[in-house]
Amino acid sequence: MLGAGVIPGLSALLPRWLAGRIGGIARLTGYAGGVEPCSPGVADDILLSVDTGGPQGAGYGEALAAWRGGRRVRRVLRAEEDTTAPLFPGRVALQPFLTAESERLARTLGIETLEWFNVHPGFHVRETLRQLRSLDPDRATRKLVESAELDLAGRVPYHLMVFQAEGHDRTRHTLVVRSPDSYALSGEVAAVTAAAVLAGRIPPGVHYACDVLDPDALLAGIKHATRVELLDHDGSLVEEGAL
Repeated sequence: MLGAGVIPGLSALLPRWLAGRIGGIARLTGYAGGVEPCSPGVADDILLSVDTGGPQGAGYGEALAAWRGGRRVRRVLRAEEDTTAPLFPGRVALQPFLTAESERLARTLGIETLEWFNVHPGFHVRETLRQLRSLDPDRATRKLVESAELDLAGRVPYHLMVFQAEGHDRTRHTLVVRSPDSYALSGEVAAVTAAAVLAGRIPPGVHYACDVLDPDALLAGIKHATRVELLDHDGSLVEEGAL
């Protein structure tokens, strides 16, 4: 079972759930980030998403790329160092990054346009991102970990994923996933996935979790670790909690 976490994992499973509810998605924009501790592994992921996108530039995804008209288009987006993002408080930095998971999602659902942004709300992390080109990889990793700790001082940790979708009928919908701890949430998703395997609900073989998990069962299993909201185009709450 591959991609049984938050990103990858919920980042593809929830848009699939939404597509089923609204009759398909024509355009999708995703935002993910927050203010929480930064492990060395996460710091390395940030470095890859800013630069090469994966070991030797392969496998994981591509910075500044987007999905347009049924294919990946390179360097069509740009990073923003001081801007805003939907439902994120305050100023943030945005790093566009099209993952391999997002490409699979777009192909599977027939999405015409898909854009994904990693969101960095913390001031010190944003300052570190501006300095990355001048730092060697080991120093950059340590600096990101330290900057995340500074940004957490006096603040309540949070992680947020926001999906803005437009259906084929031009209706707009926003799916919001709020969590106090993305590390714990990722562990919850992995645990629910393992339980599904042990219960015989997953066919033999190698699978992406988003392809074979029951979204309703998964969300029911993680409801104490996150809050999910579906908003209509005017911002009114359609559903809340385990969907």
